[in-house]
Amino acid sequence: MTKESIIGTFNIKEFGEKKFNNDDVMKIIVKILKRYDIVLCQEVHLSEELIKQLVDKVSTSSIPYSYVSSQPIGRSLYKERYLYLYRSNKWNVLENYAIEKFCNKISRVPYVVQFQNLKKTYIRITLVGCHTHPDNAYDEIKALVNNIYKDIKAKLEKKDRFSFLFNVFYCFGGSCISSNNNEPIIIMGDFNASGSYLNKTKQTKLDKILKNNDLMWGIGHSSDTTVASKCNAYNRFVFEIKNKERWIGNTRIFKFDKKLNKKLSTSVSDHYPIEFELKLDIA
Repeated sequence: MTKESIIGTFNIKEFGEKKFNNDDVMKIIVKILKRYDIVLCQEVHLSEELIKQLVDKVSTSSIPYSYVSSQPIGRSLYKERYLYLYRSNKWNVLENYAIEKFCNKISRVPYVVQFQNLKKTYIRITLVGCHTHPDNAYDEIKALVNNIYKDIKAKLEKKDRFSFLFNVFYCFGGSCISSNNNEPIIIMGDFNASGSYLNKTKQTKLDKILKNNDLMWGIGHSSDTTVASKCNAYNRFVFEIKNKERWIGNTRIFKFDKKLNKKLSTSVSDHYPIEFELKLDIA
C-alpha cells in the first residue's frame, strides 16, 4: 500500500454540457482527475447522468472511481454543484452533507464529506469544500473559520465521545472501532483569496483569525493558482496546525498547461488544481 493519498481540489470553470462534449478539453480534464485519490470539483453544472458518465471516463478496471455530489447550491440565480470523485478501492464515504446552518453568512454553503480509508479503517479525513463569492471573500472565509470549522469540529468531537462510550460498554475481543488519531479537517476550494477580492490588509487579518483558531494556510499568499497571466492565490487549503506535521505531506499546485497552447489551457479552466499528500503510514 502506498504511503500517501493525493487529494486535490479543482475549479473546472463553468463545467457544463458544452465543455463535457468537447473531446479535446475532456481528455485533459479526465487526465487531471485521474491524478487524485480524492478530488473536489467546483463550478460543476452537469446533470446527474453526465456526472455518472464522467465517473465512467475517469474509472478503469483496476482503478474504479465513485462520487458524491451536492444539489445545485447558491443563494442567487447562479448555482453550482460540489462534486467529489474518489477511488472506491481505497476510500469509503461515511457522511456527506451541505452545511446549511450558516447560509446567511455564505453564498454557496460548504459541502462536507467524511472519508474512511478501506485498508486502514482508523484513518478518516473530513473535507470541507467551499467556493466563496468573490465580492464577499473576506467575510465568507472568516465565517468558514469562526463558524463553520468550529461547528464541524464540535460535531466530530461529539461523535468521537459516542464511539468511546460504545467501546467502553459494548466492545469485546478486540473488535472495537479504532481510534481516529485526531482525524484531520481540511477546508479547501476556490476562496477568491487574492488580488482585488482580498487585499493584503484583509489577508493579514485572516492570518490572525486562522492563527487564533490553530489553523494555517496550506497555499501561501504569494502562490499562483490561476492560468491567467496575473499571479493570484485564489485556491486554498486550510490545515489544522496540530495535524499538519502528522497528516500532511507535500502540497503543490498542478500546472497542467505546460505543454498546451493558451487557448486550450483556458478552455479547460482559468484555475490550476491544488493538491496535497495525505500520509497513510500512521501507526
